[in-house]
Amino acid sequence: MGAPMLHLSLLAGSTIPVPLPAPLAARFLSATVTESDSGPSVFALRFDAGRAGVASALDTAPLRASPISAFARVVVVVRFGAVPQVLMDGFVTQVELVPGQEPGSATLTAIGEDVTFLLDREEVDTEHPAMTDVAIVQKVLARYAGQRIAPIVVPPPVADPALPIEYIPTQQDTDLGLLRALAAGHGYVCYAIPGPAPGSSGIYWGPPVRAGRPQPALSVDLGPVTNVTQVSFRQEAMAPMFVAGVVQDDRTGRTVPVRTEASLRPPLSALPLWATRRGDVRRRRLRDSGISAVTAFARAQVRVDSAVDAVVAEGSLDGARYGSLLRPRALVGVRGAGWSHDGLWYVRRVVHELSAGSYQQRFTLCRDGYGSTIPVVVT
Repeated sequence: MGAPMLHLSLLAGSTIPVPLPAPLAARFLSATVTESDSGPSVFALRFDAGRAGVASALDTAPLRASPISAFARVVVVVRFGAVPQVLMDGFVTQVELVPGQEPGSATLTAIGEDVTFLLDREEVDTEHPAMTDVAIVQKVLARYAGQRIAPIVVPPPVADPALPIEYIPTQQDTDLGLLRALAAGHGYVCYAIPGPAPGSSGIYWGPPVRAGRPQPALSVDLGPVTNVTQVSFRQEAMAPMFVAGVVQDDRTGRTVPVRTEASLRPPLSALPLWATRRGDVRRRRLRDSGISAVTAFARAQVRVDSAVDAVVAEGSLDGARYGSLLRPRALVGVRGAGWSHDGLWYVRRVVHELSAGSYQQRFTLCRDGYGSTIPVVVT
């Protein structure tokens, strides 16, 4: 289904996802999957819901005993050659039927989000006494093992757990809200990773992935090996910031100056804006109180690191020529755009658009400045 060497598989079911029945698969029109580092991944599957003949006299065909229904688990698998990759593992949260202009024509769209939906269904009031943030995260994620969701937890480098006589960690939120609040306190992220097997996912709780092996390169204006169909670059000079302030340590009572004027994230560019234009970088005050000096420094550093990206790239990619899924929350190499824009980038957002004979990936990349830090971009 789609471009040469590219095959799309759809699975759905109330408990265990299975391949769609042939009559429903034949009505498939398109799939759109949006992945972002700032929220859950979402999907929209479109089907031809036209009515014709005696069998459709009473109801639209895709609505009769269809596995694509509210709260069904849906899996989208893309296979390049012999290598399958899980693009989406999620749940249907909305079903839309839109009649067309022609008699008997209609379109049915199933909309949903990734498995973090399960963690966001119920608000919980409970306590987690004498537990660190990592222990709380592991305890919460253990509840979802039966849904084939595996925890991927990275302990923070700085831990300042509260003493039981100081306060007891409480939860008055959904499990997802709690995990994201705990992650934010460490400059961490929390999101779902589909796969590796269809019908399974992992929940990642850890630092943004800005190191390691990059994804296959995006090639710009390189003749027959070009896979980027359009791209633009812009500088956001007001993004970086430095943070300073004074905090009274809640344990010692001492007043401690706090100042962070450098990012601890591995640089993705040769000329980070925060380093080359230090005098022009925004400066903000740390106004937190009732915390320890260790926590104050950690929070200040989180704000500096989270605002480091000053250059953004947006464009689109021919998915069939690329030969893989471009994933957000990871690194990718860019080549052919010139020294200022070549090199490693962090993938912030990807929109996958699949239909018969077409696969486009629209992307948003970011990094801290201009210039490549590597001599050669690996393809």
